[in-house]
Amino acid sequence: MKNEMVGVVLDSEKEEILQLYERKTALQELINSFNDAAMIQDDLYERIVKDLGQTMVAMENWWSCTSKKYQWKRHPNSNWTIDFNTNEINLVMSEVNA
Repeated sequence: MKNEMVGVVLDSEKEEILQLYERKTALQELINSFNDAAMIQDDLYERIVKDLGQTMVAMENWWSCTSKKYQWKRHPNSNWTIDFNTNEINLVMSEVNA
């Protein structure tokens, strides 16, 4: 994999995606903590899954809007990541074996 820094976001923008990232991680851990979905009430499980889906959509919207705002470079088979310590956005390019 190859990384290339393509931009930097404001602290407020970083905080927004950090909150979404932490929420997504917490929801995934909550789902994974149950060996069997039957261990929790169906409605609770459905609410957690729905919340996870909404959080992932919000994250995708953040990346889409912010990338348009800053006009970040993009490539096929790549994705952006953020360094929460520096606010730097990196383009991570997968090496495709031909």
